[in-house]
Amino acid sequence: MRVMAVAGALAVCTGALAAPVMADTPPADPFQEVTTKPVREATTLKGFKAAVRTTTDGTVHRNRLQVIGGTPRKVEVQYSSDGTTWVTAKTRTTDTEGKVRVSMQVAPDRNRWRVFVPATENHKKVRSGIKTFAVQSAETESTTPPFPAITTSQIEANKAYARVYILNTYGWGDDQWLALEQLWTRESGWNHLAVNPSSGATGIPQALPGDKMATAGADWRTNPQTQIRWGASYIKGRYADPKGAWAHFTAKNWY
Repeated sequence: MRVMAVAGALAVCTGALAAPVMADTPPADPFQEVTTKPVREATTLKGFKAAVRTTTDGTVHRNRLQVIGGTPRKVEVQYSSDGTTWVTAKTRTTDTEGKVRVSMQVAPDRNRWRVFVPATENHKKVRSGIKTFAVQSAETESTTPPFPAITTSQIEANKAYARVYILNTYGWGDDQWLALEQLWTRESGWNHLAVNPSSGATGIPQALPGDKMATAGADWRTNPQTQIRWGASYIKGRYADPKGAWAHFTAKNWY
């Protein structure tokens, strides 16, 4: 009887051990990599208003907006003097609901600004509509640029000439070029027809008064190369090089 009981017990144990082996569903591999495809969600802006809160002198614009999709997100507050070349003035991060307050100080000749939301892996990029403000009057909007616009190809041609000229004339390389490119983007957007409606500063380097540039050529009003030659000479004499001029500009907002 003892032998039969032991044999029966072995049979029960053997059956219990064999059950998982005979199962129809194989066990999951704990080392198997599970991949998921990211969802490409659209990003939209909500609450960007044409009428914004403004300081009494009309130079500081304030607004609130909400980024829908993928919060929190970084947004860039950008400005432009010609509606073509955009410069990031500051970066802000939305809260968990996608909300953010923006404040933008705009000079009289740089009266266009927008909010740009850079793309992320899972969200598409978005650009707000361009809002144009006549910053000398808080109540007035203007769709007319303060000076004639020029083509993108002309802007690139102006930059190309300047880069070669400063290298050949002063030996200023890439680091100096980067400073000069930023400086004159801020000043005029590289538009040789730019005239500040308030101060009268003129041309790519925003010479004040503009007729200072006559020392570089009688065609200083319309010739970008004349303006560039004068501007580079001015920077050399006053700041030694573009990096010095750019450092002064970032500290004082003029050069």
